[in-house]
Amino acid sequence: MTQPSRNAGNWSRLGVGKTVLGLCLLCLVAASCGPEPKPASQDARSKSEAKDTHPAVRLTIGGRHADVEVVSTEEERQTGLMFRQWLAPDSGMLFVFEDAAPRSFWMKNTWIPLSIAFIDDSGIILNVLEMAADDTTARYQSAGPARFVLEMNAGWFQKHSIKPGDSVIGIP
Repeated sequence: MTQPSRNAGNWSRLGVGKTVLGLCLLCLVAASCGPEPKPASQDARSKSEAKDTHPAVRLTIGGRHADVEVVSTEEERQTGLMFRQWLAPDSGMLFVFEDAAPRSFWMKNTWIPLSIAFIDDSGIILNVLEMAADDTTARYQSAGPARFVLEMNAGWFQKHSIKPGDSVIGIP
Protein backbone atom coordinates (compact mmCIF):
# COMPACT_ATOMS: atom_id res chain seq x y z
CA MET A 1 0.00 0.00 0.00
CA THR A 2 1.30 3.36 -0.85
CA GLN A 3 1.11 6.34 1.36
CA PRO A 4 -0.59 9.45 0.06
CA SER A 5 1.73 12.22 -0.90
CA ARG A 6 2.15 15.05 1.58
CA ASN A 7 1.07 17.47 -1.17
CA ALA A 8 -2.13 15.61 -2.13
CA GLY A 9 -4.24 17.76 0.17
CA ASN A 10 -2.80 20.94 -1.33
CA TRP A 11 -3.60 19.80 -4.87
CA SER A 12 -7.19 19.00 -4.05
CA ARG A 13 -7.61 22.39 -2.41
CA LEU A 14 -6.04 24.05 -5.44
CA GLY A 15 -8.45 22.23 -7.75
CA VAL A 16 -11.40 23.46 -5.71
CA GLY A 17 -9.92 26.97 -5.73
CA LYS A 18 -9.63 26.90 -9.54
CA THR A 19 -13.25 25.80 -9.83
CA VAL A 20 -14.46 28.56 -7.53
CA LEU A 21 -12.33 31.12 -9.37
CA GLY A 22 -13.69 29.93 -12.72
CA LEU A 23 -17.28 30.22 -11.52
CA CYS A 24 -16.63 33.74 -10.20
CA LEU A 25 -15.16 34.82 -13.54
CA LEU A 26 -18.09 33.27 -15.41
CA CYS A 27 -20.54 35.23 -13.22
CA LEU A 28 -18.66 38.48 -13.82
CA VAL A 29 -18.67 37.97 -17.58
CA ALA A 30 -22.38 37.13 -17.60
CA ALA A 31 -23.22 40.19 -15.49
CA SER A 32 -21.26 42.51 -17.75
CA CYS A 33 -23.04 41.37 -20.93
CA GLY A 34 -26.27 43.28 -20.19
CA PRO A 35 -26.86 46.99 -20.75
CA GLU A 36 -25.06 49.33 -18.39
CA PRO A 37 -27.54 50.63 -15.82
CA LYS A 38 -27.82 54.38 -15.25
CA PRO A 39 -27.16 55.66 -11.75
CA ALA A 40 -30.44 56.31 -9.96
CA SER A 41 -29.72 60.02 -9.61
CA GLN A 42 -29.09 60.37 -13.36
CA ASP A 43 -32.33 58.53 -14.14
CA ALA A 44 -34.28 60.76 -11.76
CA ARG A 45 -32.60 63.84 -13.23
CA SER A 46 -33.58 62.77 -16.77
CA LYS A 47 -37.22 62.28 -15.73
CA SER A 48 -37.26 65.65 -13.96
CA GLU A 49 -35.74 67.43 -16.94
CA ALA A 50 -38.08 65.73 -19.41
CA LYS A 51 -41.18 67.04 -17.65
CA ASP A 52 -39.70 70.49 -16.92
CA THR A 53 -38.22 71.45 -20.26
CA HIS A 54 -39.59 74.41 -22.16
CA PRO A 55 -38.78 76.05 -25.51
CA ALA A 56 -35.15 77.15 -25.58
CA VAL A 57 -33.22 80.06 -27.06
CA ARG A 58 -29.55 80.99 -27.19
CA LEU A 59 -28.74 84.31 -25.58
CA THR A 60 -25.49 86.23 -25.94
CA ILE A 61 -24.24 88.46 -23.15
CA GLY A 62 -20.82 90.08 -23.38
CA GLY A 63 -19.77 87.57 -26.05
CA ARG A 64 -20.76 84.61 -23.86
CA HIS A 65 -23.52 82.19 -24.96
CA ALA A 66 -26.24 80.81 -22.69
CA ASP A 67 -28.80 78.23 -23.77
CA VAL A 68 -31.93 78.94 -21.75
CA GLU A 69 -35.44 77.59 -21.36
CA VAL A 70 -38.11 80.22 -21.91
CA VAL A 71 -41.13 80.46 -19.61
CA SER A 72 -43.86 82.97 -20.32
CA THR A 73 -47.08 81.78 -18.69
CA GLU A 74 -47.99 82.51 -15.08
CA GLU A 75 -47.92 78.80 -14.18
CA GLU A 76 -44.51 78.26 -15.82
CA ARG A 77 -43.06 81.33 -14.12
CA GLN A 78 -44.35 80.22 -10.70
CA THR A 79 -42.70 76.80 -11.07
CA GLY A 80 -39.47 78.05 -12.67
CA LEU A 81 -36.51 75.89 -11.68
CA MET A 82 -38.22 74.36 -8.63
CA PHE A 83 -37.38 70.75 -7.81
CA ARG A 84 -34.42 70.63 -10.21
CA GLN A 85 -31.35 68.90 -8.83
CA TRP A 86 -29.01 70.00 -11.56
CA LEU A 87 -28.53 72.71 -14.18
CA ALA A 88 -26.09 72.24 -17.06
CA PRO A 89 -23.21 74.71 -17.39
CA ASP A 90 -24.08 77.75 -19.52
CA SER A 91 -27.80 77.00 -19.32
CA GLY A 92 -30.62 78.58 -17.38
CA MET A 93 -34.15 79.90 -17.54
CA LEU A 94 -35.50 83.14 -19.01
CA PHE A 95 -38.72 84.44 -17.47
CA VAL A 96 -40.70 86.59 -19.91
CA PHE A 97 -43.37 88.97 -18.62
CA GLU A 98 -45.99 90.95 -20.54
CA ASP A 99 -44.73 94.27 -19.23
CA ALA A 100 -41.84 95.90 -17.40
CA ALA A 101 -42.52 96.20 -13.66
CA PRO A 102 -40.70 95.76 -10.35
CA ARG A 103 -40.04 92.02 -9.91
CA SER A 104 -39.42 89.91 -6.84
CA PHE A 105 -38.25 86.27 -6.77
CA TRP A 106 -37.64 83.71 -4.03
CA MET A 107 -36.11 80.24 -3.86
CA LYS A 108 -38.89 78.06 -2.43
CA ASN A 109 -38.30 74.40 -3.46
CA THR A 110 -35.34 75.44 -5.61
CA TRP A 111 -32.58 73.07 -4.61
CA ILE A 112 -29.67 74.54 -6.55
CA PRO A 113 -28.07 77.93 -5.83
CA LEU A 114 -28.66 80.41 -8.64
CA SER A 115 -27.66 83.82 -9.93
CA ILE A 116 -30.43 86.08 -11.16
CA ALA A 117 -30.29 89.01 -13.59
CA PHE A 118 -33.19 91.42 -13.92
CA ILE A 119 -33.43 92.82 -17.46
CA ASP A 120 -35.37 95.84 -18.73
CA ASP A 121 -37.56 96.21 -21.83
CA SER A 122 -34.59 96.98 -24.08
CA GLY A 123 -32.50 93.98 -22.94
CA ILE A 124 -30.20 95.85 -20.54
CA ILE A 125 -29.28 94.14 -17.25
CA LEU A 126 -30.55 96.20 -14.30
CA ASN A 127 -28.98 94.17 -11.47
CA VAL A 128 -27.51 90.75 -10.70
CA LEU A 129 -27.99 88.91 -7.40
CA GLU A 130 -26.85 85.60 -5.89
CA MET A 131 -29.61 83.38 -4.50
CA ALA A 132 -29.18 80.66 -1.86
CA ALA A 133 -30.76 77.25 -2.46
CA ASP A 134 -34.19 76.65 -0.88
CA ASP A 135 -34.14 79.98 1.01
CA THR A 136 -37.77 80.88 1.67
CA THR A 137 -37.00 83.97 3.73
CA ALA A 138 -35.12 86.19 1.27
CA ARG A 139 -36.78 88.09 -1.57
CA TYR A 140 -34.61 89.02 -4.55
CA GLN A 141 -35.83 92.22 -6.17
CA SER A 142 -35.18 94.09 -9.37
CA ALA A 143 -33.45 97.47 -9.19
CA GLY A 144 -36.11 98.88 -11.53
CA PRO A 145 -38.89 97.83 -13.89
CA ALA A 146 -37.90 94.48 -15.44
CA ARG A 147 -39.59 92.68 -18.31
CA PHE A 148 -37.23 89.72 -18.30
CA VAL A 149 -35.48 87.74 -15.59
CA LEU A 150 -32.62 85.33 -16.27
CA GLU A 151 -31.61 82.60 -13.80
CA MET A 152 -28.29 80.80 -14.22
CA ASN A 153 -26.06 78.63 -12.01
CA ALA A 154 -24.70 80.49 -9.00
CA GLY A 155 -21.72 82.68 -9.89
CA TRP A 156 -22.27 82.46 -13.66
CA PHE A 157 -22.55 86.22 -14.24
CA GLN A 158 -19.57 87.03 -12.03
CA LYS A 159 -17.45 84.27 -13.60
CA HIS A 160 -18.01 85.81 -17.04
CA SER A 161 -17.70 89.44 -15.89
CA ILE A 162 -21.33 90.16 -16.80
CA LYS A 163 -22.73 93.10 -14.87
CA PRO A 164 -25.51 95.71 -14.79
CA GLY A 165 -25.56 97.78 -17.98
CA ASP A 166 -24.60 94.83 -20.23
CA SER A 167 -26.92 93.98 -23.15
CA VAL A 168 -28.64 90.62 -23.55
CA ILE A 169 -28.94 89.65 -27.23
CA GLY A 170 -31.44 87.08 -28.50
CA ILE A 171 -34.37 87.67 -26.14
CA PRO A 172 -37.54 86.51 -27.91
